[in-house]
Amino acid sequence: MRAVAASIALLGACVVDHHAESDPAPVVQARNCIADITLDSTATSLQVGPYALDPNGVTVCLHLDASLYLQAAHFATESDHQTGSASSVASVLQDSTFGTLQDSWDVSVGEADPTTFSNLEWNAPLHVVTDTMLWLHARDQAASSAFTISLIEPLD
Repeated sequence: MRAVAASIALLGACVVDHHAESDPAPVVQARNCIADITLDSTATSLQVGPYALDPNGVTVCLHLDASLYLQAAHFATESDHQTGSASSVASVLQDSTFGTLQDSWDVSVGEADPTTFSNLEWNAPLHVVTDTMLWLHARDQAASSAFTISLIEPLD
């Protein structure tokens, strides 16, 4: 019985309340924007690039101005079409704190000789300007692509 009490005493002495300490702040690397673009009801679509991309990629700063949109604001980007069933590039739409708003996905067209592009779509908030960053990068090895970016009111 003394051994059990001694073990409990030792265990109790080893307990440390980590909740009283604040968590360390995450380390965030600042990204330099290769372009700074505003999309609004007058400039709804344009092409950026082509960019030579590696897995670190490039960042395009976007200001999605949906202040004059009445019903919906839909942001989209797609890469060049590539031969094969997988795209060599990807895109990630991020907020100003580098939080992910939306990841891209591949879209393939055709069965015998498919072409594939990276596609990303996101519904932007209405009646405001939303500052975002579009991170464009190669998946594995170096690749090159242009990207079409747009902000439209799809119900218009």
